[in-house]
Parts: sequence; C-alpha cells; structure tokens
Amino acid sequence: MDGLLQAVLADADLLKKKRRIVAQMYEERQQQEHTWRQLSRYINPARGRFDEDNRTSEGKRRDYFLLDPYPMEAHGKCAAGLHSGLTSPSRPWFELGLADQELASYHTVKLWLDDCKEILMDIYAKSNVYNTLLQIEAELSQFGTAGALMLEDLGTAIWCRPYTCGEYAGDVDARGRMAKLARKMRLKAWQMVEEFGLDVVSEAVKTAYNQNDEKSDFEIQMLIERNPNYDPDAFGVGNFPWRSYYFESTAQEKFLKISGFNECPFLMPRWTTIANGIYGTGPGHNALGNCMQLQKLETVNMQLLENRANPPMIVPASVGKVNRLPGKMTLVPDPTIGAGIRPLFEATGSREEVLQTIQFKQSQIGAAFFNDLFVMLANNDTPEMTAREVAERHEEKLLMLSPVLEQMHNEVLAPLTKRAFEICLRNGLFPPMPQELQGQEGTIKAEFISLLAQAQKAVAAPAMEKTLALAGNLAGISPDIMDNLDLDATIRKHAQYTGTPESVLRDEDDVAKMRQDRAAAQQQQKQLENAAAMAGPLKDGVEAARLMSEINPDERSIGSIMGGM
Repeated sequence: MDGLLQAVLADADLLKKKRRIVAQMYEERQQQEHTWRQLSRYINPARGRFDEDNRTSEGKRRDYFLLDPYPMEAHGKCAAGLHSGLTSPSRPWFELGLADQELASYHTVKLWLDDCKEILMDIYAKSNVYNTLLQIEAELSQFGTAGALMLEDLGTAIWCRPYTCGEYAGDVDARGRMAKLARKMRLKAWQMVEEFGLDVVSEAVKTAYNQNDEKSDFEIQMLIERNPNYDPDAFGVGNFPWRSYYFESTAQEKFLKISGFNECPFLMPRWTTIANGIYGTGPGHNALGNCMQLQKLETVNMQLLENRANPPMIVPASVGKVNRLPGKMTLVPDPTIGAGIRPLFEATGSREEVLQTIQFKQSQIGAAFFNDLFVMLANNDTPEMTAREVAERHEEKLLMLSPVLEQMHNEVLAPLTKRAFEICLRNGLFPPMPQELQGQEGTIKAEFISLLAQAQKAVAAPAMEKTLALAGNLAGISPDIMDNLDLDATIRKHAQYTGTPESVLRDEDDVAKMRQDRAAAQQQQKQLENAAAMAGPLKDGVEAARLMSEINPDERSIGSIMGGM
C-alpha cells in the first residue's frame, strides 16, 4: 500500500472527529424514531429497520399489529402512482436543456442533447435506477424521508443502493440542503476483505476471515460530507468536492477507506420539511392516526363476530368437558339438563355500525395517500391521456401534490440526472460534443416533462383560455380590446403549460422572418395590382399613339383630319 495512503488512513485525530460526527447525527435522529416505528408498525411493517441487531429480526413476521392490511394497500398505490406519474419507464419524463436559450436553439446542440437523453434513458433501464426510484417514492410516502447512494459501475455506468428508514442519518447546511449522510451497517469478514482489503481491517476481522467464519459480522460506519478543503483550481490526491469515510465501530484506530466524488453521491429527499428540519413528513404522518384507529376498530369488529360465533358459556360443574365443535356431543348427567348449557350473556353491539366506521376510516386513509388521483392515473395510463385531462379531472389534488413534485424534482431527479450525466461524460459514453458547447457543460440542466409535472403546469391553462375567450367576445364590440394581449407570448406559454413538444413550435426568429417575407409578398402583390389597374389607360394611350403614328404626315393637318372642311 502506498505510504501516503497509509498515513491518511492512519490519521487517528481525523477518525475520532468523524466518529463523533456520526454519533451526534444518530443521537439527533433518535427524536424521530418513535414516530418512525409507529409508521412502520401501522402502515407497512416490511419497511423500516430500527433494531440494534438486524440479524435477529430479519425473516421474522412484522405485521402483528396490522389486522387490516388496507394501510399497506393505500401506501402501495401512492408509491406506484408517484412512480408512474413522475418516473414511468414507459414515458419520457425528462429532457436535457441549457440555461442559455440562444445556445440551446442551435440545431447541432439540440441533436446532441437528444442523443445524450436517449443514452441516459437506456442506462436507467438497464441499471437498477427505476427500482431505486420506486423504493424512494415508497419511503417518502410512508416516512416522509428517503435515502439512496449513487455509485459508478463498470457494467451499467451507474448503480444505486436504496435505504429504508432507520438505516441512515442525515444533516443539513444553513440553507436546509442535505450536506451529510451517515450509515451503520454490518458486513461479514469476507465481505470486508473483498471491499476494503486485508491490510486495513482489524485483527478480529482478519481472524474471522482466516478461519472462514461465515456467521460473524462486524459493524461498519460510513460518513459522506462536503470536502472543506476542496480547491476547484487545484489537482491533487483526494481533491474532490465530496468525501466518504469508512471505518469500523470498534477501537480500530484506522480508516477502512477514504474516497472522493465529483458530485454529491447520495440522495436524501423529504416529502415536505418544516423550518430547517433535517427529516421530512409525508402522507404516512397524516394517515397515522386513522391507521391506528382502523386497527382498533378491526379488533372490535372481530370481538363482536367472535362473541356471536363463539360466546362464553355457563356450564354446570357436573358436566365436565364441553365439546363445542360442530356435530359433536357432550354427555351430561340427567339432573343437570334443566339448568342446561347456555351463553354467559347475550352478545350486543351492531357490527354494521362498526363496518361503516371501518369503511369511513379506510376512505380517509386512501385520501391521505392520494389514492383517488393515483388510481385514476393507473387506470388511464395510456399515451392518449394528456396532462390536460389529468389536470381537469383532479385540479385540487394536483395543487396539493405541488410541494412533493417540487421536492422530487429538486432533491431526487435533478441530482440523479446530473450525477448520471457527469459519469457518462467523464467515461466517454456520449457522442462527441458540438463545438458550440465546449466549455459550457456546467450549464446543461434537466427539464422534467412527466405526466404529473405537465399536469401541474396545465392547471393554469384554463384561466388563460377563459381570458382569451372573454377577449374574443368583447372584440366584437370593441376590436381595440385585443391590444391588451400579446398573442405570441400567450400561445407559447399555453404550449408550455400543456406540454406541447417544442418541435411543434417554430423558432421566434423564424416566425419573424416568415412575417417579414409575408409582408414583402403582400407589398409586391399590391404593387402588381396597382400596376394592373394602371395598365388599361396606359394601353389605350399606347394604342392611340400607334394609330397616330400610322397616319401620313401630310394627312395630320387639322383640315385633313376634319375632312377638308
């Protein structure tokens, strides 16, 4: 191992500092864990890992508190709806653009950006990106926070590792942006040696590895944060904007690995945040009370049903054991027949009322998870269904979804696209860049055109159309009313709201040139019409001149003309 690298890995003071940071991040996370446990218990118990030792909990049943599985179904519909509406593999959901609109209008630039987009879409389809996005959307809808790691991969360019709630901790900077991600995990000895090498692991790990111990595992901590010493103008070992640190949780005084990243390698989106909060809240928080009440109501419903089907009985002591199975007999002494075996009490309570309350709670849970909107999208997810139709059917719901759409764009899809784009660009996976774009790579941005993103914009389209309709009606009374509207800007803004492809619209310069050509053609036509109008008298004058020229000069006198009068 290189001597410089050994010195960096053996920096004990730096290791203590990073351990303390991870410990503090997990300590602050404890404030959220009680609510997270309830969200896991009453919505989808398969998600969330909060046990100190995950080995003892894997494979065990987690749905003991979920008598009615409706919350799990409602949560699943929400996650699937977000996935199909925002990041559906069957629909284009993003495009690449530029901050410089003039540069973006170049034909060669447009073609190159389209080629890059197709390559990225192909990479997403071949890697686990879409599965990771579904996991993120499921975590967001249940816990309000999600986490994932984006790494370079030799086979698929990018590979993602999604996390479930409880596997990680985060922290934000002064502006509320995610700045740190920490994680504790357990690996077996052979996994650690394969990942980090035999030279850097502790003696305990080496012993387990040499003894082929396949059962023992060891806790590892990971921390990813911005590199405070990064210098964008310098080149050197470890000079990356982001750094990751791996180290054992034992007393090992040496890092397992220190690496760097050119872009932020992790995603930690929040559904919605309050103030400068680290973790978010989502539909699961809004539905949690109803989910807990639903399980209580289901317990009452089962008790009512069981009291009717199998009520407690009064049995004389002389009877002995009573066989209550269908078709079976219980022999009793004759003197006890009069007393008989009878129910201890008459079961009361209406199951119909309980069932109605259960249905009401289920509808509230479904509404909290936006099931009506997402079920509609799932039932009508066809190319013929436009974003305008979605907006018209569920305008109010789309307005309620606006915050999470912005969060998904800003904290998931934009960082993912940037990371994947830069990885492909560094590794030569894109075609040669046009000359016009040289040095402008940093201005390339993602523009999202998913069904929900377009539908959110389309909510504003009806108001614009009403204004145009009113102006059209008033124009019959006062034509000057149309002077208030910029129709060119109106049609382009309406196309943007409704998701009209950019290729359908002509460039503004082309439109101006067409109008100039049309005006010139009209002017030329007018000149031709004027010339034609003047052609008649001119022709008569020419004909008269011709006749005059044919008369003998001697006969041109007034007398000859007048017939010698």
